[in-house]
Amino acid sequence: MRSLIFLAIGPLLLLGTVAQAQATEEELASWALAHWEAVGQGDAAAVAAGFFPEGGVAFLGVPGLGVHWSTEVLQGWEAFFSRFPVQGYTLREGVRVSAPARLVYGTLELVVPGGVVAVDSYLRFGPDGKIVAADYVVTGGPAAPAVDGTIGPGEYPQEVRDPRSGVTLFWRNGLVVLFAALRSPGTGWVAAGFDPVNRMQGANYITAAVTPGGLLIEDHFGTGPTSHRRDARNDILRAAGTVSDGQTLVEFVIPLDSGDPEDKPLLPGRTYTVLLAYHRSSTSFTVIHTARGAVQMKLEE
Repeated sequence: MRSLIFLAIGPLLLLGTVAQAQATEEELASWALAHWEAVGQGDAAAVAAGFFPEGGVAFLGVPGLGVHWSTEVLQGWEAFFSRFPVQGYTLREGVRVSAPARLVYGTLELVVPGGVVAVDSYLRFGPDGKIVAADYVVTGGPAAPAVDGTIGPGEYPQEVRDPRSGVTLFWRNGLVVLFAALRSPGTGWVAAGFDPVNRMQGANYITAAVTPGGLLIEDHFGTGPTSHRRDARNDILRAAGTVSDGQTLVEFVIPLDSGDPEDKPLLPGRTYTVLLAYHRSSTSFTVIHTARGAVQMKLEE
């Protein structure tokens, strides 16, 4: 088995109702740290006060919490702290920031009675420092998505296999990011093209291969009906891959809306066409596919 986790910083677009003003990396980091400090104190009112009036938060890996919008944000955090009586926190591996899209993410280690709970936090800010949307993933929680190159029970509630290529797409989404996985019947590269316009044209492609040196993964854009090229900006946040028993499995996290003109925004509740392709043995992205096809992906609301 071969595997490597690959990390990259990427941007995320705000909801259309929020004006597009630029914030510096320092401002974004300070806003996120203030929010995480309130989370670390277990103060539901202070945490909720940091959200945009129409903002929302999604909790993954915590049965029964789900998604909370607007006036329900406070109740959501009260329920979270009832489940996890937080008494402090530390930030693992620092703050990751993308100023163009006001995206900040990191992993918190929340101190609770008897131990520590690790939580991945993805935050999307408005121009005034308020949170427009947040995803909180309790790592190791029941059916929580984990970017580790394996698929655990219930990790992805949605999956579909393309009969033409034999590639299976797995997915789940919060309010900020999409968690996805591809499993191919070969040891070469595998790719997904989200929301094409005309054949390959206009699709946001994630192309990956697991090599002896680790995972190669690239963000591409469909430039024509039968062509694509690497994006000027990489919007893949996290990824991991493995090869085992003649199959390739790649997991990745991307923003639902990166704000990159070479990406396609994905909205919860909508259904999108996803192109799938793979090569049976080559890890070179310039080698044409062994097989290709397409499936439909419906995002959770």
